[in-house]
Amino acid sequence: MTGNQITEMGKRYLMQNYAQLPLVIARGDGVRVWDDEGKSYLDFVGGIAVNAVGHCHPRVVAAIREQAERLIHCSNLYSV
Repeated sequence: MTGNQITEMGKRYLMQNYAQLPLVIARGDGVRVWDDEGKSYLDFVGGIAVNAVGHCHPRVVAAIREQAERLIHCSNLYSV
């Protein structure tokens, strides 16, 4: 799927609560992200209401993998 197709799908299916930049991020590693054309950027945004831990750090990936093997999500109606 091309970056243009992804952008158009987003316009069609996602709530347009803020304007998106004309950029399709394809992958990340550490503090860098790459667009769908291979251009590298420093990621100064990280996300909205998230912890900025970088991209694909081996210790973070291992911790997520370990947790995912036990439990992905549990409602706060229960103690875990």
